[in-house]
Amino acid sequence: MKKILLKTKIYLLIFLTIFLYPLIKIFILLRKRTLDEKLNIFIIPHLTRVGDLICSTPVFYAIKNIYPNSKISVLVSKKAIGIIKNNPRIDDIIIYEDYSFLSLMSEIRKRKFNWSFSLSGTSISTLLVLWGLIPNRVKLTRSPKPFTELITDWMCNFRPFYIHHTFLPDFNLKILEVIKIFNPDFKKEVFTTKESDDKAGNFYKEKEISNEDLVIGISITAGNKIKEWGDDKFLKLANKINKKYKSKLVFIGSGADKERVNNLLEKANNHNFIGATNFSLEELPSLMKRFNLYISVDTGPVHVADSLNIPLIDIIGPADPNELVPKNKNGLIIAPPKKNKPSVFAFKKTGKAEEQKLALKSIDIDDVFVGVVKLLDR
Repeated sequence: MKKILLKTKIYLLIFLTIFLYPLIKIFILLRKRTLDEKLNIFIIPHLTRVGDLICSTPVFYAIKNIYPNSKISVLVSKKAIGIIKNNPRIDDIIIYEDYSFLSLMSEIRKRKFNWSFSLSGTSISTLLVLWGLIPNRVKLTRSPKPFTELITDWMCNFRPFYIHHTFLPDFNLKILEVIKIFNPDFKKEVFTTKESDDKAGNFYKEKEISNEDLVIGISITAGNKIKEWGDDKFLKLANKINKKYKSKLVFIGSGADKERVNNLLEKANNHNFIGATNFSLEELPSLMKRFNLYISVDTGPVHVADSLNIPLIDIIGPADPNELVPKNKNGLIIAPPKKNKPSVFAFKKTGKAEEQKLALKSIDIDDVFVGVVKLLDR
């Protein structure tokens, strides 16, 4: 019932916006005359997906690198704010949940932005920046698109088209050409604080992990269940690694993953297997930067490892191997056989559940272990 009510409100707002568009356009033109020439940019990445948010950081870096005096404000959800909270390229963070939709529009108007970039590509973002009276509105478009985008995309005056199955972070940088940024350096970034570094240092000390130890991080969970490889497979893989290498294996996760990680540790009954589920998203990079290798399904922390240039193994399962996977030269992508077509995409409707399960099932423990040996022996 709540979803139906929300959809109804969105449609009502869309049709009201279409009806009032000529008047809104007049207000935007009047606003444009009063705005500062200095770049004041509002960016809407995906609000909740940690991986997508980290893959937006090259945009922040590129803008500040070319226009150091510009101002960047980013809209984000409370769920994901920790991963960009300490990013020095960002001047201001607006938390989506802190406002009603109408008050958020008002807040955007107050800040007098002259450019907006919707990397999330949603119709909601179009409404926000239009009612926010932003004169230059850039929005990712695609095909096929939901009906709400079909009837609102025209309200943005720059509409770069995303071709499915291409590397999304490169596309995000390409759209910066509208503000005369051409071929920028690609730099994916996460940052730590002294407090989080101290917490990680105390954790390693408490667990008796020294600087000389080989430390391997493992994530058994994903925000999206259809990307999970299986706890038993990870346990068998960890046992194989432990047998071949003298190492400490740190199983990371959020507080919600604590029970699953503890269950795995109980089954393993090995003092070299260590759980780390009490680190927030903001603190996670401090924990991970000590890893010599990171193994994960295709989830947000794999992009943390990529940003920190940690050798990594990404078990992508049903995810498209071209769109958002790490490009780390020290990383390996473990994909299913070519006969298993991708069924999870950045902006396209996902495939059937059977296809996703088959993609994960077809990735064998030995496939991943060979990658581990290759990276560690390198």
